[in-house]
Amino acid sequence: MNENNLEYLQNNLKYLGFGESLNQQLKESIDKALPQFTLRLDITMPAVNAKDKPELADKIQYQLDFSKSKETDLYFFNKYQAFLEPAGKPYDTVDQIFFINKGKGVTAKESYNLLSGRAVNKDVVLKNGEKANMWLKLDLSERDPEKGYTVKNYGENYGFSLASSVDKFVLPDIDKPGFRDQLMKSLERGNLHEVSFSKDGKGMKGFVAANPQFKTLDFYDHNLRSVYSKAVDLKEVSAKVLAPDDKKEAVVEQATVEKKTGRGR
Repeated sequence: MNENNLEYLQNNLKYLGFGESLNQQLKESIDKALPQFTLRLDITMPAVNAKDKPELADKIQYQLDFSKSKETDLYFFNKYQAFLEPAGKPYDTVDQIFFINKGKGVTAKESYNLLSGRAVNKDVVLKNGEKANMWLKLDLSERDPEKGYTVKNYGENYGFSLASSVDKFVLPDIDKPGFRDQLMKSLERGNLHEVSFSKDGKGMKGFVAANPQFKTLDFYDHNLRSVYSKAVDLKEVSAKVLAPDDKKEAVVEQATVEKKTGRGR
């Protein structure tokens, strides 16, 4: 067995979010010198709003495909297929194949988020070899029998800025040390992230996700019911409402300047 190859593949699994539980199975399969093999992994994804209630957890199964080089003793992790069974909906299972290129690709958690209908931000390599940063989202209403769901992508020219979207809403925790950075990274991975926000001047707790297609954020209450994003308070509007009458114009002018500055960052 090529020990370096085994260690490389094990690191791939760890980096892509599959952990270390498959390491022994991987070693045993390579020991058999099979031309190709598949490893399976079942994971339970607790509901973000009810982590103590297993009956509300989603189930996801991964089937990881490996193949042996025809010329050497090296094995390659080529792709995996993810099957998502939403909580309480065994007949609504959705699946998609995700390809791996030199140990890089959509992670296990990102595949769960994509199959859940959310967008993920990734650095990708285009057909011409150039690298680009894009938001990826599965169109769960359009499926090809062979290729799976259509993957929609939104590049830098599309005009969506996660930073600008985050900064325009009233999010009371945004100034806490490290919160904004944590929120940004979480949304880029396609997560539902718990936040406090303001609707019609009243604070509430819920969750938020990135929506690059409509260039905004999606908000949800604690029960994961959708909250219309246009009903969520914006910083400029909130500042104007809360300011004394004789200072409203100054606040609006200041907000406008800050918005222009933010656009140039």
